[in-house]
Amino acid sequence: MSEANIVDQKKLVEIRANIRHVFVLMLENRSFDHMFALSGIPGIAAATSANANSYNGKNYSFQGSAPDQMPADLGHEFGDVVEQLCGQGAAYQKGRPYPAMNNSGFVSNYATTHTEGSPPSLQDVDKVMRGIDAKTQTPALYQLATEFVLCDAWHSSLPGPTWPNRYFLHGASSNGLDHSPSKENLLEWESVEGFAYPKGSIFDALGKGRCRLYQDENGPLLGRVPQVSSLKGISFFDVHDLADFESDLNGDYPYAYTFIEPSYGDVGSDTYMNGSSQHPMDGLSGGDQLAAKVYNALRNSQLWNNSLLIVTYDEHGGFYDSAQPGAALPPNDGAGSSLNEHGFDFSVYGVRVPAIIASPWISRGEVDHTLYDHGSVLATIEKLFGIPPLTDRDRNANDLLSLIGTECRADCLERIG
Repeated sequence: MSEANIVDQKKLVEIRANIRHVFVLMLENRSFDHMFALSGIPGIAAATSANANSYNGKNYSFQGSAPDQMPADLGHEFGDVVEQLCGQGAAYQKGRPYPAMNNSGFVSNYATTHTEGSPPSLQDVDKVMRGIDAKTQTPALYQLATEFVLCDAWHSSLPGPTWPNRYFLHGASSNGLDHSPSKENLLEWESVEGFAYPKGSIFDALGKGRCRLYQDENGPLLGRVPQVSSLKGISFFDVHDLADFESDLNGDYPYAYTFIEPSYGDVGSDTYMNGSSQHPMDGLSGGDQLAAKVYNALRNSQLWNNSLLIVTYDEHGGFYDSAQPGAALPPNDGAGSSLNEHGFDFSVYGVRVPAIIASPWISRGEVDHTLYDHGSVLATIEKLFGIPPLTDRDRNANDLLSLIGTECRADCLERIG
């Protein structure tokens, strides 16, 4: 942990008086470079045209003009990410260190993987190396990033897919899960037993009376099954419709922690259309509008002056990123082996993802280069509300409290989007 991340006790008392509510919106499947490398935001560590992948004798440089919707889904299962980070044909061997990384296998993996369906045509493989124009394609997120703090060293918690990364957000562990769960797993967790952590979840630690859960319930019915309801102790009926979010904020709102999920769109046909998660097969506008809805409701509520909003992504979704993930501390929480398909020991972070931190107590337009992962959300909540860490991952994660200043800004945008 860096000295800059250590908050002394006097400042912690002040922060606790000023920040009494933490809100987290987690979108999905976009890398940092894909979203912000070409944003023009000064000071970010980002890809340039000098960053490239080679495939079949052709060089593919990082460039702009990324489409809103990808022509074919990108691989992001555990084996896909090994190839993306370590090069064409790379594989992880159980009991061995993670292979050396050079971020050279994104194009080869997109061109050949079948983990998310058929790969794209050869003329479309370059799209994995393209970045968006954030200012025009995601205007609300661009406004948040320039109005508050953009983190350019936030990594997903493991080099793998959505589900285990989201579990890390809720419990600083995935109980050994290093891949997408089976349909049988999902049916059991969503309807019978629930996914259990050896040391419990952040919701267990806080208690239900201090937590509030929402999901955007627009879009197809199957896209409205919240991932958080798979946790032991949380049911589908504990998750509220985001349509009530604005009115709830202006009523009696005693909740210390609020977690918000997007609509996942048409998951039945694997198109993910008409959702708000920013899944690569759906597009960007729904998630951008969702971020605006959350911010605008919070900004114009009675809670704004005492709130911290975190917007981040579960994992990179297969999109190119130039930053190499470093060594991570495993949770060491006594997780079993039944869900550990690849023998991964969680000693490496996942690919870098975007993260924006917003609050009236945060300076405008800063870029934070501190190393974070999803365990940093838990470390922040735990220090704010006096809760012991759940695992070694959140115990050693950098928290966000050093970003909190001493003056409450009166000039924050009243609306974005």
